[in-house]
Amino acid sequence: MQLIAFQAMPSLQKEGLPYWIFWGMLLAILLLLLFIFLRDRKLRLRLSSFFAGARRRSVLLQLRHKFRKERQKKENALKKLGEKAWDGDIPLEGAEATRTALEEMVTRRDATQMEWKNAFTEMERFHKRLEESNALFEQKIQELRAQKQPFDDLLKSKREEERALKKLAPGRDIDRQVDEVRREMTDTMGRVQEFERQIREIEAEKKDHQREMAREIHYWKKKKEKVQESIKEIEAEQEGLYLSLGRILEENRVESLELLGLYAEIDLVNGRIATLQHRIETLSGG
Repeated sequence: MQLIAFQAMPSLQKEGLPYWIFWGMLLAILLLLLFIFLRDRKLRLRLSSFFAGARRRSVLLQLRHKFRKERQKKENALKKLGEKAWDGDIPLEGAEATRTALEEMVTRRDATQMEWKNAFTEMERFHKRLEESNALFEQKIQELRAQKQPFDDLLKSKREEERALKKLAPGRDIDRQVDEVRREMTDTMGRVQEFERQIREIEAEKKDHQREMAREIHYWKKKKEKVQESIKEIEAEQEGLYLSLGRILEENRVESLELLGLYAEIDLVNGRIATLQHRIETLSGG
């Protein structure tokens, strides 16, 4: 009986609410919500206002992004306008102070660029000196090692000869030969040690020279980087002066064939900026 009851439990657990009743109740709830939404005018207005506000904010973000891009385009065009007028030495009333500042800036820039060139030249000169000195030191070391090699071979040969003599039966003649080999080994060892001392001295001199050259290279590298930053600052100031000169030209519209194309470009950008600004103000409620 217990086995029968246990086997019947799964069939009882599977019984429940039919799927068609569940979906019917869910559909009824959705229809009820739809009916409430259609009846409640304030709810519809609130939802409509929420979605309209979200869309308006999204459009405003896009318009402001375009507005900033157009302002940047205009600024770049004004800089080009000022630079072209400066390079072409086009006369312009009311720009005397800007022109004087630009003259001083160009003088500073040329002097700083020459300073950068000198720093770069010095840095390259010390690099070349380092390469040449390394090659020279290495050549000396290789020559000494080549001179030392025969004595290394001779010392190795004498050591092998000593070991061979020691294996023979002791005697007056053998002892004499061993003493002679040892004297030759001592003399050869002295020569090898002298070559090794000279090699160590040259290697130490090479390291000292490398440190000295590295200090010089580091100094001129830092000098070049510092001067490079000064050049960037001067060029940024120069760009600002070109912009000021371009704004004066935009207002005065000096007649020049060289500037006609930039005038037309600035007018087009101004039109786009005005349109975007009007749309932004309208959407912002301004």
